[in-house]
Amino acid sequence: MVREQYECLKSGKDLRQNLIALKQELKEEEAREELLRILAGDYSILTGLLSDSDPKVRKNAAIVLGRLKQRENVLPLYEAYHRETQLFVKSDYLKALVELDYSEYKDSLNKDLEKLEQYQPKEEEEKHIREELTALRRLVNTGNFHQRHKFCGYDETWELILTTGKKYQEITAAQVKGGEVSLLKSGVRVITSHLKPILEIPTYREILFPLKLRKISGEPKEVAKALAESDLLRLLHKAHKAKDAFYFRLGLHSPKTLEQRSAFTKKCAFALEQETAGKLKNSASDYELEIRLIENRSGQFLPLVKLFTFAEERFFYRKHTIASSIRPEQAALIVRLAKPYLKEQGQILDPFCGVGTMLIERDRLCQARMMYGIDIFGEAIAKARENTQLADREIYYINRDFFDFSHKYLFDEIITDMPNRGKKTKEEHDQLYRAFFEKAEEVLAEQGKMILYSNEKNYVKKQLRLHKQFSLLKEYSMDEKESYYLFIIEKQ
Repeated sequence: MVREQYECLKSGKDLRQNLIALKQELKEEEAREELLRILAGDYSILTGLLSDSDPKVRKNAAIVLGRLKQRENVLPLYEAYHRETQLFVKSDYLKALVELDYSEYKDSLNKDLEKLEQYQPKEEEEKHIREELTALRRLVNTGNFHQRHKFCGYDETWELILTTGKKYQEITAAQVKGGEVSLLKSGVRVITSHLKPILEIPTYREILFPLKLRKISGEPKEVAKALAESDLLRLLHKAHKAKDAFYFRLGLHSPKTLEQRSAFTKKCAFALEQETAGKLKNSASDYELEIRLIENRSGQFLPLVKLFTFAEERFFYRKHTIASSIRPEQAALIVRLAKPYLKEQGQILDPFCGVGTMLIERDRLCQARMMYGIDIFGEAIAKARENTQLADREIYYINRDFFDFSHKYLFDEIITDMPNRGKKTKEEHDQLYRAFFEKAEEVLAEQGKMILYSNEKNYVKKQLRLHKQFSLLKEYSMDEKESYYLFIIEKQ
């Protein structure tokens, strides 16, 4: 097929259709190697198509040349980019250059970027200018990421929102020492001049900075203008003692469809760059802050700022995770809810320990005498050992199935995040819970406690009915959807 398509290009037959077909073929390495053998170093047919009268032929020829990954094609693509008059094609030359060694043109591309950042496009041009800017920034910044700002406003007075979800805000609020504290629907509002102690609180999800701006509404450009005229830049300057450009991403929490959200954020982010004269630069990956817009039912947006410029050290030990790892702030919340039932200097077991987060957070709050973590997944155990070493804790990890485990002494406590169902049938998962309660009876001491975090409330309740030696001391609904629960259970 590759040879037939190339022969058609040589004869000038159905150029656009054959380029599109060839472009698809070249996604496979074998097709690329075949075309390179056919071309034998002569790219003149393809580079000649960069001057074709049909802009879509030029566009697809550029993509084909990029996928060939041959350095000889850098100059033809670079020159074609500069003479191109159709905006919708220009970004494709740049995307093609990404595949090649364009290093000798990097300074020139940077000048192109600076010039384009100053350009004020017409409304009908905006989409294509955004695409061109994104492609240019990728070329200029590849291997040369900008220096991220460092937060240095620890002694300033700040208004913060510590997000927690709609349950147990008071647990986070109780850990705030000093400052003004109030509970919100899904978090805790704090006004404080002592930020560092706040950063050590383990039970909040995020720190967000509200702007001194009423809820805003309107089209993307109107929202961008309101953000630019707010205290956003002053907040960034106060936090970092710097006035150069900041790199941001725009997040939209909204009932809009994914397509609508994407279109809105692209237009708003682009308009915000222009409204701030480049003091804020949109970046898809290497950003320093997120500007988050939370839309209510009436179409108004609450603007919040999340900074990534101060070190997140409250879970310093958590170097490794696996897909099923519990969020550390959720583990911290669990152990605080369970604290009245935890035994000082007890012998503790986590039979599904993962990377060790639950055990480490438990020991940080209430020190144990001996702790054991078991998991059938060997990679998790290896990661748990390294996390625990970083946390400066002593926990014994065993790569084994809990149901084959035996120990010389009984345990005072089992604390665990129960496995999710995954690909198991309901019957298989029901059997897991039955076997778990039977094994727990075997390894748990009298008056021993089980702290179970589970999204299978009915299975837990069923086993409590079947195993009369266990009694439920406390039950907590752990999320707004009431899908996860915390159970405090005692062996009689």
